[in-house]
Amino acid sequence: VRDEVERRGRAALPVLRRAERSEDTRIRAHARALRMRLDRTLVVRRMLGHACAERVDLESGLMLMSRFEEPSLDLRPYQLALDAMAAEVAKRVEARKGLDGRAKILADYLGGELGFAGDERDYHHPDNVYVHRAILRKRGLPLTLTALYVLVARRARVRVAPIALPGHVVLRVYDRDERSVLIDPFRKGALLTERECLSYLADHGLPFHPRWFDDTDDLTLWTRHVHNLSTSYESRALHGEVRQLRGLISVLEQRMSTPRAASARI
Repeated sequence: VRDEVERRGRAALPVLRRAERSEDTRIRAHARALRMRLDRTLVVRRMLGHACAERVDLESGLMLMSRFEEPSLDLRPYQLALDAMAAEVAKRVEARKGLDGRAKILADYLGGELGFAGDERDYHHPDNVYVHRAILRKRGLPLTLTALYVLVARRARVRVAPIALPGHVVLRVYDRDERSVLIDPFRKGALLTERECLSYLADHGLPFHPRWFDDTDDLTLWTRHVHNLSTSYESRALHGEVRQLRGLISVLEQRMSTPRAASARI
């Protein structure tokens, strides 16, 4: 039945909806599970389309990922939340006029006032990967929180760029004069020095590579997000979800390995 549902795609939805109203509790449960699987398959197809687009947009990719968890999710409240956060950041940046300190504004507002910080109690939970869950819970992985800072900063016209260190993503914030500083959204936007970054690499037995401190593009960041989601599901033995993401990961990895994609990275 599962194979036939997947073969028929959307055409199977009316049958599944009828089955969900069955008097038999077993049929209802199986129908719901099959519909969720089908809905997620359709979301993965949309993510595959985005992965093959000429330009991968981080926000579009993350919102599609949110629909993988909940295919009927209304994304508008989360986008409005990002708009509201960005409006406040933009207002504070404008109030400082020619003064520097955009990194401090972002960190003080998002990390300090709103309380966005890393989840160290259940680090690998899927909730820490999904950006919409991070907006609700104000907790997430370093990658997810950095992405949230990016989405807010872009709306506020503050130039930022993720720095994808191995195992830990941080954020570079540029001021008007093109000087930049590093902050760590996982630690409520704490300022990072070059020495701290090098110590982090040394503590994890990683040699220094200058390319690790390059600004990271949307394709690279989204690929890492999808990997994190798959790893999170695998750690919970949710093998069906892992299988559904496998094809998307393959496409993203293939695109990352092409010369064109490599040259497009900042």
